[in-house]
Amino acid sequence: MTVTSTITEETDQRRSKSISSSDDPSHCRSEPPATAKDVVEVTHTQGRLVYFCFLLLGLGTLLPWNFFITAQSYWDFKLENKTANGTRTHLQDLYTPMQVCLSQIPNFIFLFINALFSHKIPQRIRLLASLTLMILLFCITTVFTQVDTSEWQIGFFALTMTVIILINSAGAIFQGGLFGVAGMFPEKYITAVVSGQALGGVFASGARIVSLSVGAKDENSAFIYFMIAVIVMIFTLLAYLFMSKTDFYKHYTNCQKPEKGSDDAPQAERTFSEQVQIFKEIWPLGVSVWGVFAVTLGAFPALCVKIISTAEDETWSQVYFQPVVTFLLFNVGDYIGRQVAGFMMWPWRGSWILYLMVALRVVFIPLFLLCNHDPNSSIPTLFAHDSWYILFMLLFSLSNGYCSSLSMMYGPKLVTEDKAEVASSMMAAMLGLGLLTGGLSSFAFALIS
Repeated sequence: MTVTSTITEETDQRRSKSISSSDDPSHCRSEPPATAKDVVEVTHTQGRLVYFCFLLLGLGTLLPWNFFITAQSYWDFKLENKTANGTRTHLQDLYTPMQVCLSQIPNFIFLFINALFSHKIPQRIRLLASLTLMILLFCITTVFTQVDTSEWQIGFFALTMTVIILINSAGAIFQGGLFGVAGMFPEKYITAVVSGQALGGVFASGARIVSLSVGAKDENSAFIYFMIAVIVMIFTLLAYLFMSKTDFYKHYTNCQKPEKGSDDAPQAERTFSEQVQIFKEIWPLGVSVWGVFAVTLGAFPALCVKIISTAEDETWSQVYFQPVVTFLLFNVGDYIGRQVAGFMMWPWRGSWILYLMVALRVVFIPLFLLCNHDPNSSIPTLFAHDSWYILFMLLFSLSNGYCSSLSMMYGPKLVTEDKAEVASSMMAAMLGLGLLTGGLSSFAFALIS
């Protein structure tokens, strides 16, 4: 995907000379202008490679969340009552809301810590250490797909929750650091990160549907499923190592460094008052991204997984309805929304229309509550047919991707270049707060549905 010079002209002209959406690396004030030949070479070769690396790294940030939450049937299998088939256990009912909360609590805590103290630990160490830990935890999860845990389900549940806490803590550190790095580049590189995050959901949903379609046993399909995650995370690690060695990457990251070649050195420490001042400049968009994800996590997936298909075809209603409509459709729509935001970039930065769009998304929660769900619920069903749920999910996912991408792109561009990484980390922390808010509220929405 390319953001053209026309889009650049349509954005805030105040910073068009210092922050361009083109790939021209000569705009950085800390470097002398490059020759035209060098600019072309860097732009069309390394620029595209770095963009692809950001896309893959974005995919890796939410891969733990996507893979753990999409494998619903596997967790039901591991936590089912082996002596009474068809009877759901308390552990099965607890898994989804507990997974959401125990994912988002450490996610927010570490995103917040990253926003405040990221300058104390070198960027490269934060990214490499968190990536390595995620790979190790995925390996542990993969191994346990082949272990019979029927005699110690409570212990396995506790172990799984511990892995979820650790892997999402590492993911938050990685996500906060990645947004900080992407904030040093033109807007389209942040678009690459958020598009990669959406692709991670599409990838996880597609992998799960394929594993179901081949008819493999739950433990074997889960082994293949999580092994794919391990392989992808290893490629993500290699992508970062490659990207960080390119001249294109070094140039943009050195724009905010006090000394050339100090990519691995901690940044100069900022006072608390300076950080507060940065937040004052970006808070409207920070609240915007919080609102987007508070609504999204409030409904998805804890509330959405309770919606029941009315189709007569049992294969569709019992096997594919939730994986396709709830997970795959959401992630595809989310990805399309993020891509469209990168091309259109409308409403413009600072427009009240964006904030109105974010506020209106609250209506999706009552709409989902009124879809076909538990017949014993006190809430009436007004939208019983599958097509209503599909329509609501499509609009829900498109608006999530579109509004969140605009907010994340615009936020770091409200401050000067030397503050861009801190602003991006703060935006990531607000994103994490939105996820936490939605995750906690999902308990209530799931109970009343």
